[in-house]
Amino acid sequence: MLQTMRDNAQSWVAKVIVGVIVLIFALTGWESISRFTNDAETAAEVNGQTITKLELEQAVAQQKRQLVQQLQQMGNQFDPSMIDDAFLRSSVLDGLIERAVLLQGAEDAGFQISDQMIDQLILSTPDFQVDGKFDANRFDVVIRNMGMPSRMAFRDLVRQQMMITQYRNGYEATAFATPKERQQLVALENQTRDFAVINVPVGEVDAQVSDEEVETYYNDNASQFMTPEQVVLETLTLKRASFFDQVQVDEQAVEELYQREIGNLAEQRRASHILVEVADDDAAAKEKIDAAAARIAAGEDFAAVAAEVSEDTGSSRDGGDLGYIVKGSFDDAFDDALFALQPDEVSAPVRSTYGYHLIKLTDLKAPEVPSLDSMREELVQELKVQQVERRFVEASQELANLAHEAPDLAEPAAALGVSVETLGPVERLGGEGLAANPKVMNAAFSEDVLKNGFNSELLELDADTVAVVRVKEHLEPSQRPLAEVSSEIREQLAFAKAEQAAAERATALAAQLREQTLSSDAVAEQLAAEWQLHEAAARAEGDIDPALLRQVFALPKPAADKPVYASIKQPAGGYWLVSLRGVATAADVQSAEGAPDQYALFVAGQSGQQDFAAAQQQLRTDADIERH
Repeated sequence: MLQTMRDNAQSWVAKVIVGVIVLIFALTGWESISRFTNDAETAAEVNGQTITKLELEQAVAQQKRQLVQQLQQMGNQFDPSMIDDAFLRSSVLDGLIERAVLLQGAEDAGFQISDQMIDQLILSTPDFQVDGKFDANRFDVVIRNMGMPSRMAFRDLVRQQMMITQYRNGYEATAFATPKERQQLVALENQTRDFAVINVPVGEVDAQVSDEEVETYYNDNASQFMTPEQVVLETLTLKRASFFDQVQVDEQAVEELYQREIGNLAEQRRASHILVEVADDDAAAKEKIDAAAARIAAGEDFAAVAAEVSEDTGSSRDGGDLGYIVKGSFDDAFDDALFALQPDEVSAPVRSTYGYHLIKLTDLKAPEVPSLDSMREELVQELKVQQVERRFVEASQELANLAHEAPDLAEPAAALGVSVETLGPVERLGGEGLAANPKVMNAAFSEDVLKNGFNSELLELDADTVAVVRVKEHLEPSQRPLAEVSSEIREQLAFAKAEQAAAERATALAAQLREQTLSSDAVAEQLAAEWQLHEAAARAEGDIDPALLRQVFALPKPAADKPVYASIKQPAGGYWLVSLRGVATAADVQSAEGAPDQYALFVAGQSGQQDFAAAQQQLRTDADIERH
């Protein structure tokens, strides 16, 4: 029974569906899904169903916050002001319209979600469980943190998402692959190609670039030669660790904490039990546990009866043994019965949330009491941590208040006995030290700090560090002089000319090979290189550059005894000259008959996605959508 509960808690169905629900909510917020029309202005109508401007603005704000949080968690230096609000608003509105269209399509198709399905999903969701069991308080906390106004609102959200999921599955789960489609995929997947390749390098970058060309490029691409926007920052940082030297611990406090610690040491009791679960018939379960109790009272071995009768499969194999238990490990009825027993005593039948138990106390383990000296270092550290925590919180709050009121950081620094440090200049993308933290850089380039000259709000950089920053100097982007960048431009233009020459040479050689005015050997002699032959190369060949392989498999199949020639640009500069000599299909390599099932599954999956996409498109086409 206990194992079954654990298995249910790990249900992949619950995880997948609730994961989708949480994702949808996190991106759009509950406000964007619920329909508070009232007198709010309308952002859009979908077949007469209203999406209000209030909903849209709330959804945009929520998605913007979520986007910034995700980028910061990935360590990206990201400036929220760079987000295009107009584009984001348009995208969010499209998403709300798409969701409304899908829900209406699912309802029109007759899909329904029963209350029992929603109940089962909620009860089996691990996020709503404590110790493997659904916990109503935990459920309320989680949905409240999501911003849900009520349990019924959450149930409505679950119902909507399950409706959309059912509608999608109606297309994707019923798609299939025909034998011919399966064979075609096998043929493509297992196709191999025979080709030869020779390198056409860029060569010496010694092309002549005139001063006029440099100046023209400079004027035409002025934005490429701007200094980055930078700031010089003043920072004031508090670290939790710096407060440890400021606190003292007296002996009386150590003694009091020691007494509390040893007072909390709990007696451990080793228990065995026999469990009879209660299904629909409480009386039958009670009769079964009474019969087991009678057998034990008559002298039968408890472990033998447990192995035969107990329905807790996890412990019955060990004679019902549950190991050592401290008070509070099980529910109150079980605990009360166990801790009232004497060694080797068996309880009367006990009713718990799991069913009926017979409990046997098999051993007692008194707590081991360590000496004060052995615990002193640990106790002193714990008391210091408590004091430091209070002092750190108090100092952080004081810093936040002082920084908010002060015109600079000198007054907060003097009040807290810390130094103001200078950082920079640094760009928006950050730098080293504090400048590597996205929170610092986002604050530094915010409007209040950068434009208005205010101190930043208190920034929690990690669990042990807070900081306040202000801009000491703002370095606006400026045009770099031509003299400073001319050598850089000259090198760039010279390389471009050399690469263009290589491209023209590769193209000309490929044309001559196609026209048979030049032989492969002559090409090799001109390039002072050798053709590299690759036979039966597969699409995922590990020893061949992926960029080359992709282009080779994109070339047309050569005619008999007539290779296909092509020039292919290399990612790092230069070109490959390719001679495609043969293509072997799956029919040549292996029979498509008996091909692995994953081919059919892949084709079916692609077909199902295409079917659903087509259905979405048709719903959008048929829908009466009006944006305001």
